[in-house]
Amino acid sequence: MEEMIDSGALNGKEKITEILNRRHKERELHIQAAKLERQKDAESTEALQYFEVAFEEKVKVIRNTLENVTSSEQKAQVFADSQNEIYDLQRYLSASTFFLNEYRIKVCQNTINELSKLLDTLRNELLPKKKFGFKSKKIVKMINEKDAKDQELKQSSEATGTSGENHIKWTFSERVGQLIELSASVVNDQTITAAKLKNCLIRIEGHPGSLQFAQLDNCVVVCGPTARSIFLDDCTDCKFVVACQQLRCHRSRDCDMYLYVTSRAIIEDCKGIRVACYNHQYENIEEDFKQSGLDLSCNNWNILDDFNWLSTDKPSPNWSLLDAEQTIADWNSYLHNFQQMHSLTSVDH
Repeated sequence: MEEMIDSGALNGKEKITEILNRRHKERELHIQAAKLERQKDAESTEALQYFEVAFEEKVKVIRNTLENVTSSEQKAQVFADSQNEIYDLQRYLSASTFFLNEYRIKVCQNTINELSKLLDTLRNELLPKKKFGFKSKKIVKMINEKDAKDQELKQSSEATGTSGENHIKWTFSERVGQLIELSASVVNDQTITAAKLKNCLIRIEGHPGSLQFAQLDNCVVVCGPTARSIFLDDCTDCKFVVACQQLRCHRSRDCDMYLYVTSRAIIEDCKGIRVACYNHQYENIEEDFKQSGLDLSCNNWNILDDFNWLSTDKPSPNWSLLDAEQTIADWNSYLHNFQQMHSLTSVDH
């Protein structure tokens, strides 16, 4: 009987000890959690303070540049640089939204919008389109003759794929069902533009300086590494296989992008954008990457900044990652089938 009593007392003490130990552990966990929460709040406060200072400083620099643009002899370049700085400011805001409240995001976005409007206003005022005043029939005749020659030169440029401006040597426009191929010897370090293409395949070898494409419909663009920027506008049902330093895509729908981009790509007014990692392979691609100067250790192909989506708790519905089964692995076969399907005619350049 005494053994049973001692055993029961012992079990009771063990239970009390277990309860006390559990409460002690819970208290320690609560203290640790509170400590971590205070540390997190301190880090958020520090990040917010840094953002406030950095953002205001960037805004001050841009506004000061624009307010003093009248004294600059290179206004067009100043406006171009300011536009890039505003884009960078927008990207900085997008990357910081996870610790900013909704009110602060709206205030900063309004500031960026005001800078953009100021830039547009000054650009329209200080870089107006040329207007001619006609004082005599002779002057009218001379200008008409000049306009006729300019138009003739423009038509000739579009037909031959060249432009009157030295920095744009290849311009493709209003093409349907064509295979357009550019070799490295004419592409390297150059700017390439294309507009109003439908059912076309554009293959670009080498390492171009920059690319600009607008109004492409059901086209495929396969390109070697681009040294600087790629700008896409109003493209629909297209596939882009590109590598670059910066990529900006505006007003485009249902496009697949196989990307190698060293900074975060930007989309605006876009829907149905799907991305995958750049997987184009060809002979001497390593040398082209080296010549382009792209950082081989940095590829942000799967991180896009959507200027139309600043929500911090939900991903943008305007872009997504391509599923593995939807990703094209063999581009040679795909391009061959695309060429056969649309009966593409080859164009010499």
